Amino acid sequence: MQNNRKITALSPTGSMATPIPASLPNNTNSEDDEPRPRPQGSSILLDASSSKRKSAFLPYRPQSTVLTNLQRGNTEATFCPVEVSLSFHERAGQGEITEEQVKTELQRQHHIDFKDAHGFTPLHWAASYGQLAAAHLLLAAGAKVDSLAPDFVTPLLLAAAGGHNEIVRLLLERGASANHMDIVGNTALMYAAAGNHPHTCSELLSRDLDFSATNENGETAYALAVEQGSHLAQTLLEQYMMAVLTTGAFGSI
Repeated sequence: MQNNRKITALSPTGSMATPIPASLPNNTNSEDDEPRPRPQGSSILLDASSSKRKSAFLPYRPQSTVLTNLQRGNTEATFCPVEVSLSFHERAGQGEITEEQVKTELQRQHHIDFKDAHGFTPLHWAASYGQLAAAHLLLAAGAKVDSLAPDFVTPLLLAAAGGHNEIVRLLLERGASANHMDIVGNTALMYAAAGNHPHTCSELLSRDLDFSATNENGETAYALAVEQGSHLAQTLLEQYMMAVLTTGAFGSI
């Protein structure tokens, strides 16, 4: 059954947010995805002109417009008279927060889970952009691992979608729900499988999760991996299923 739910989540810039790309600049713990063609005739990829989200399994994430080519290391340094002012959320997304800054925000906000204009916490930003050190600082300050952003998106879902397996492991160790579903019924494993992140899939499969869970389109994590041509994740999931059938347990892969 096709999902007809309309999603209107906005980016911090105020424009319609876009899905997480397969690869991000300066993510030290993201996995390298193998090149794969865009799937044709997908039941969950919608027309670009549609008001619905283009992908029912990729969540929206905080969008930062302040990461310049200079910051990415793509150009030589030049003098810039304009000082760029970043919010605490944006600094968390760039991994540029310190323990002192966290303490200052705690005194100002009384808790570290204060949300930006579009409902994302600093931990959502850090998880989405793969900033492990920032995630550690925020969790030490009491950040909730299962804090909800629009569409019921948690930090774990964002980290899984980006293939940030170290952050996925950290969040799971701190009690994040591996079986949590977003507004259209997608789990972290579905995000990781569709995004072709086998190491992230492995982290999630080491937990007590429902491998057979389906989203509102009736698709499992394995079905999404096959549909999206995510061959690395597909192979990992097939090995997992074979291990379950033959030994009843999933060993290291």
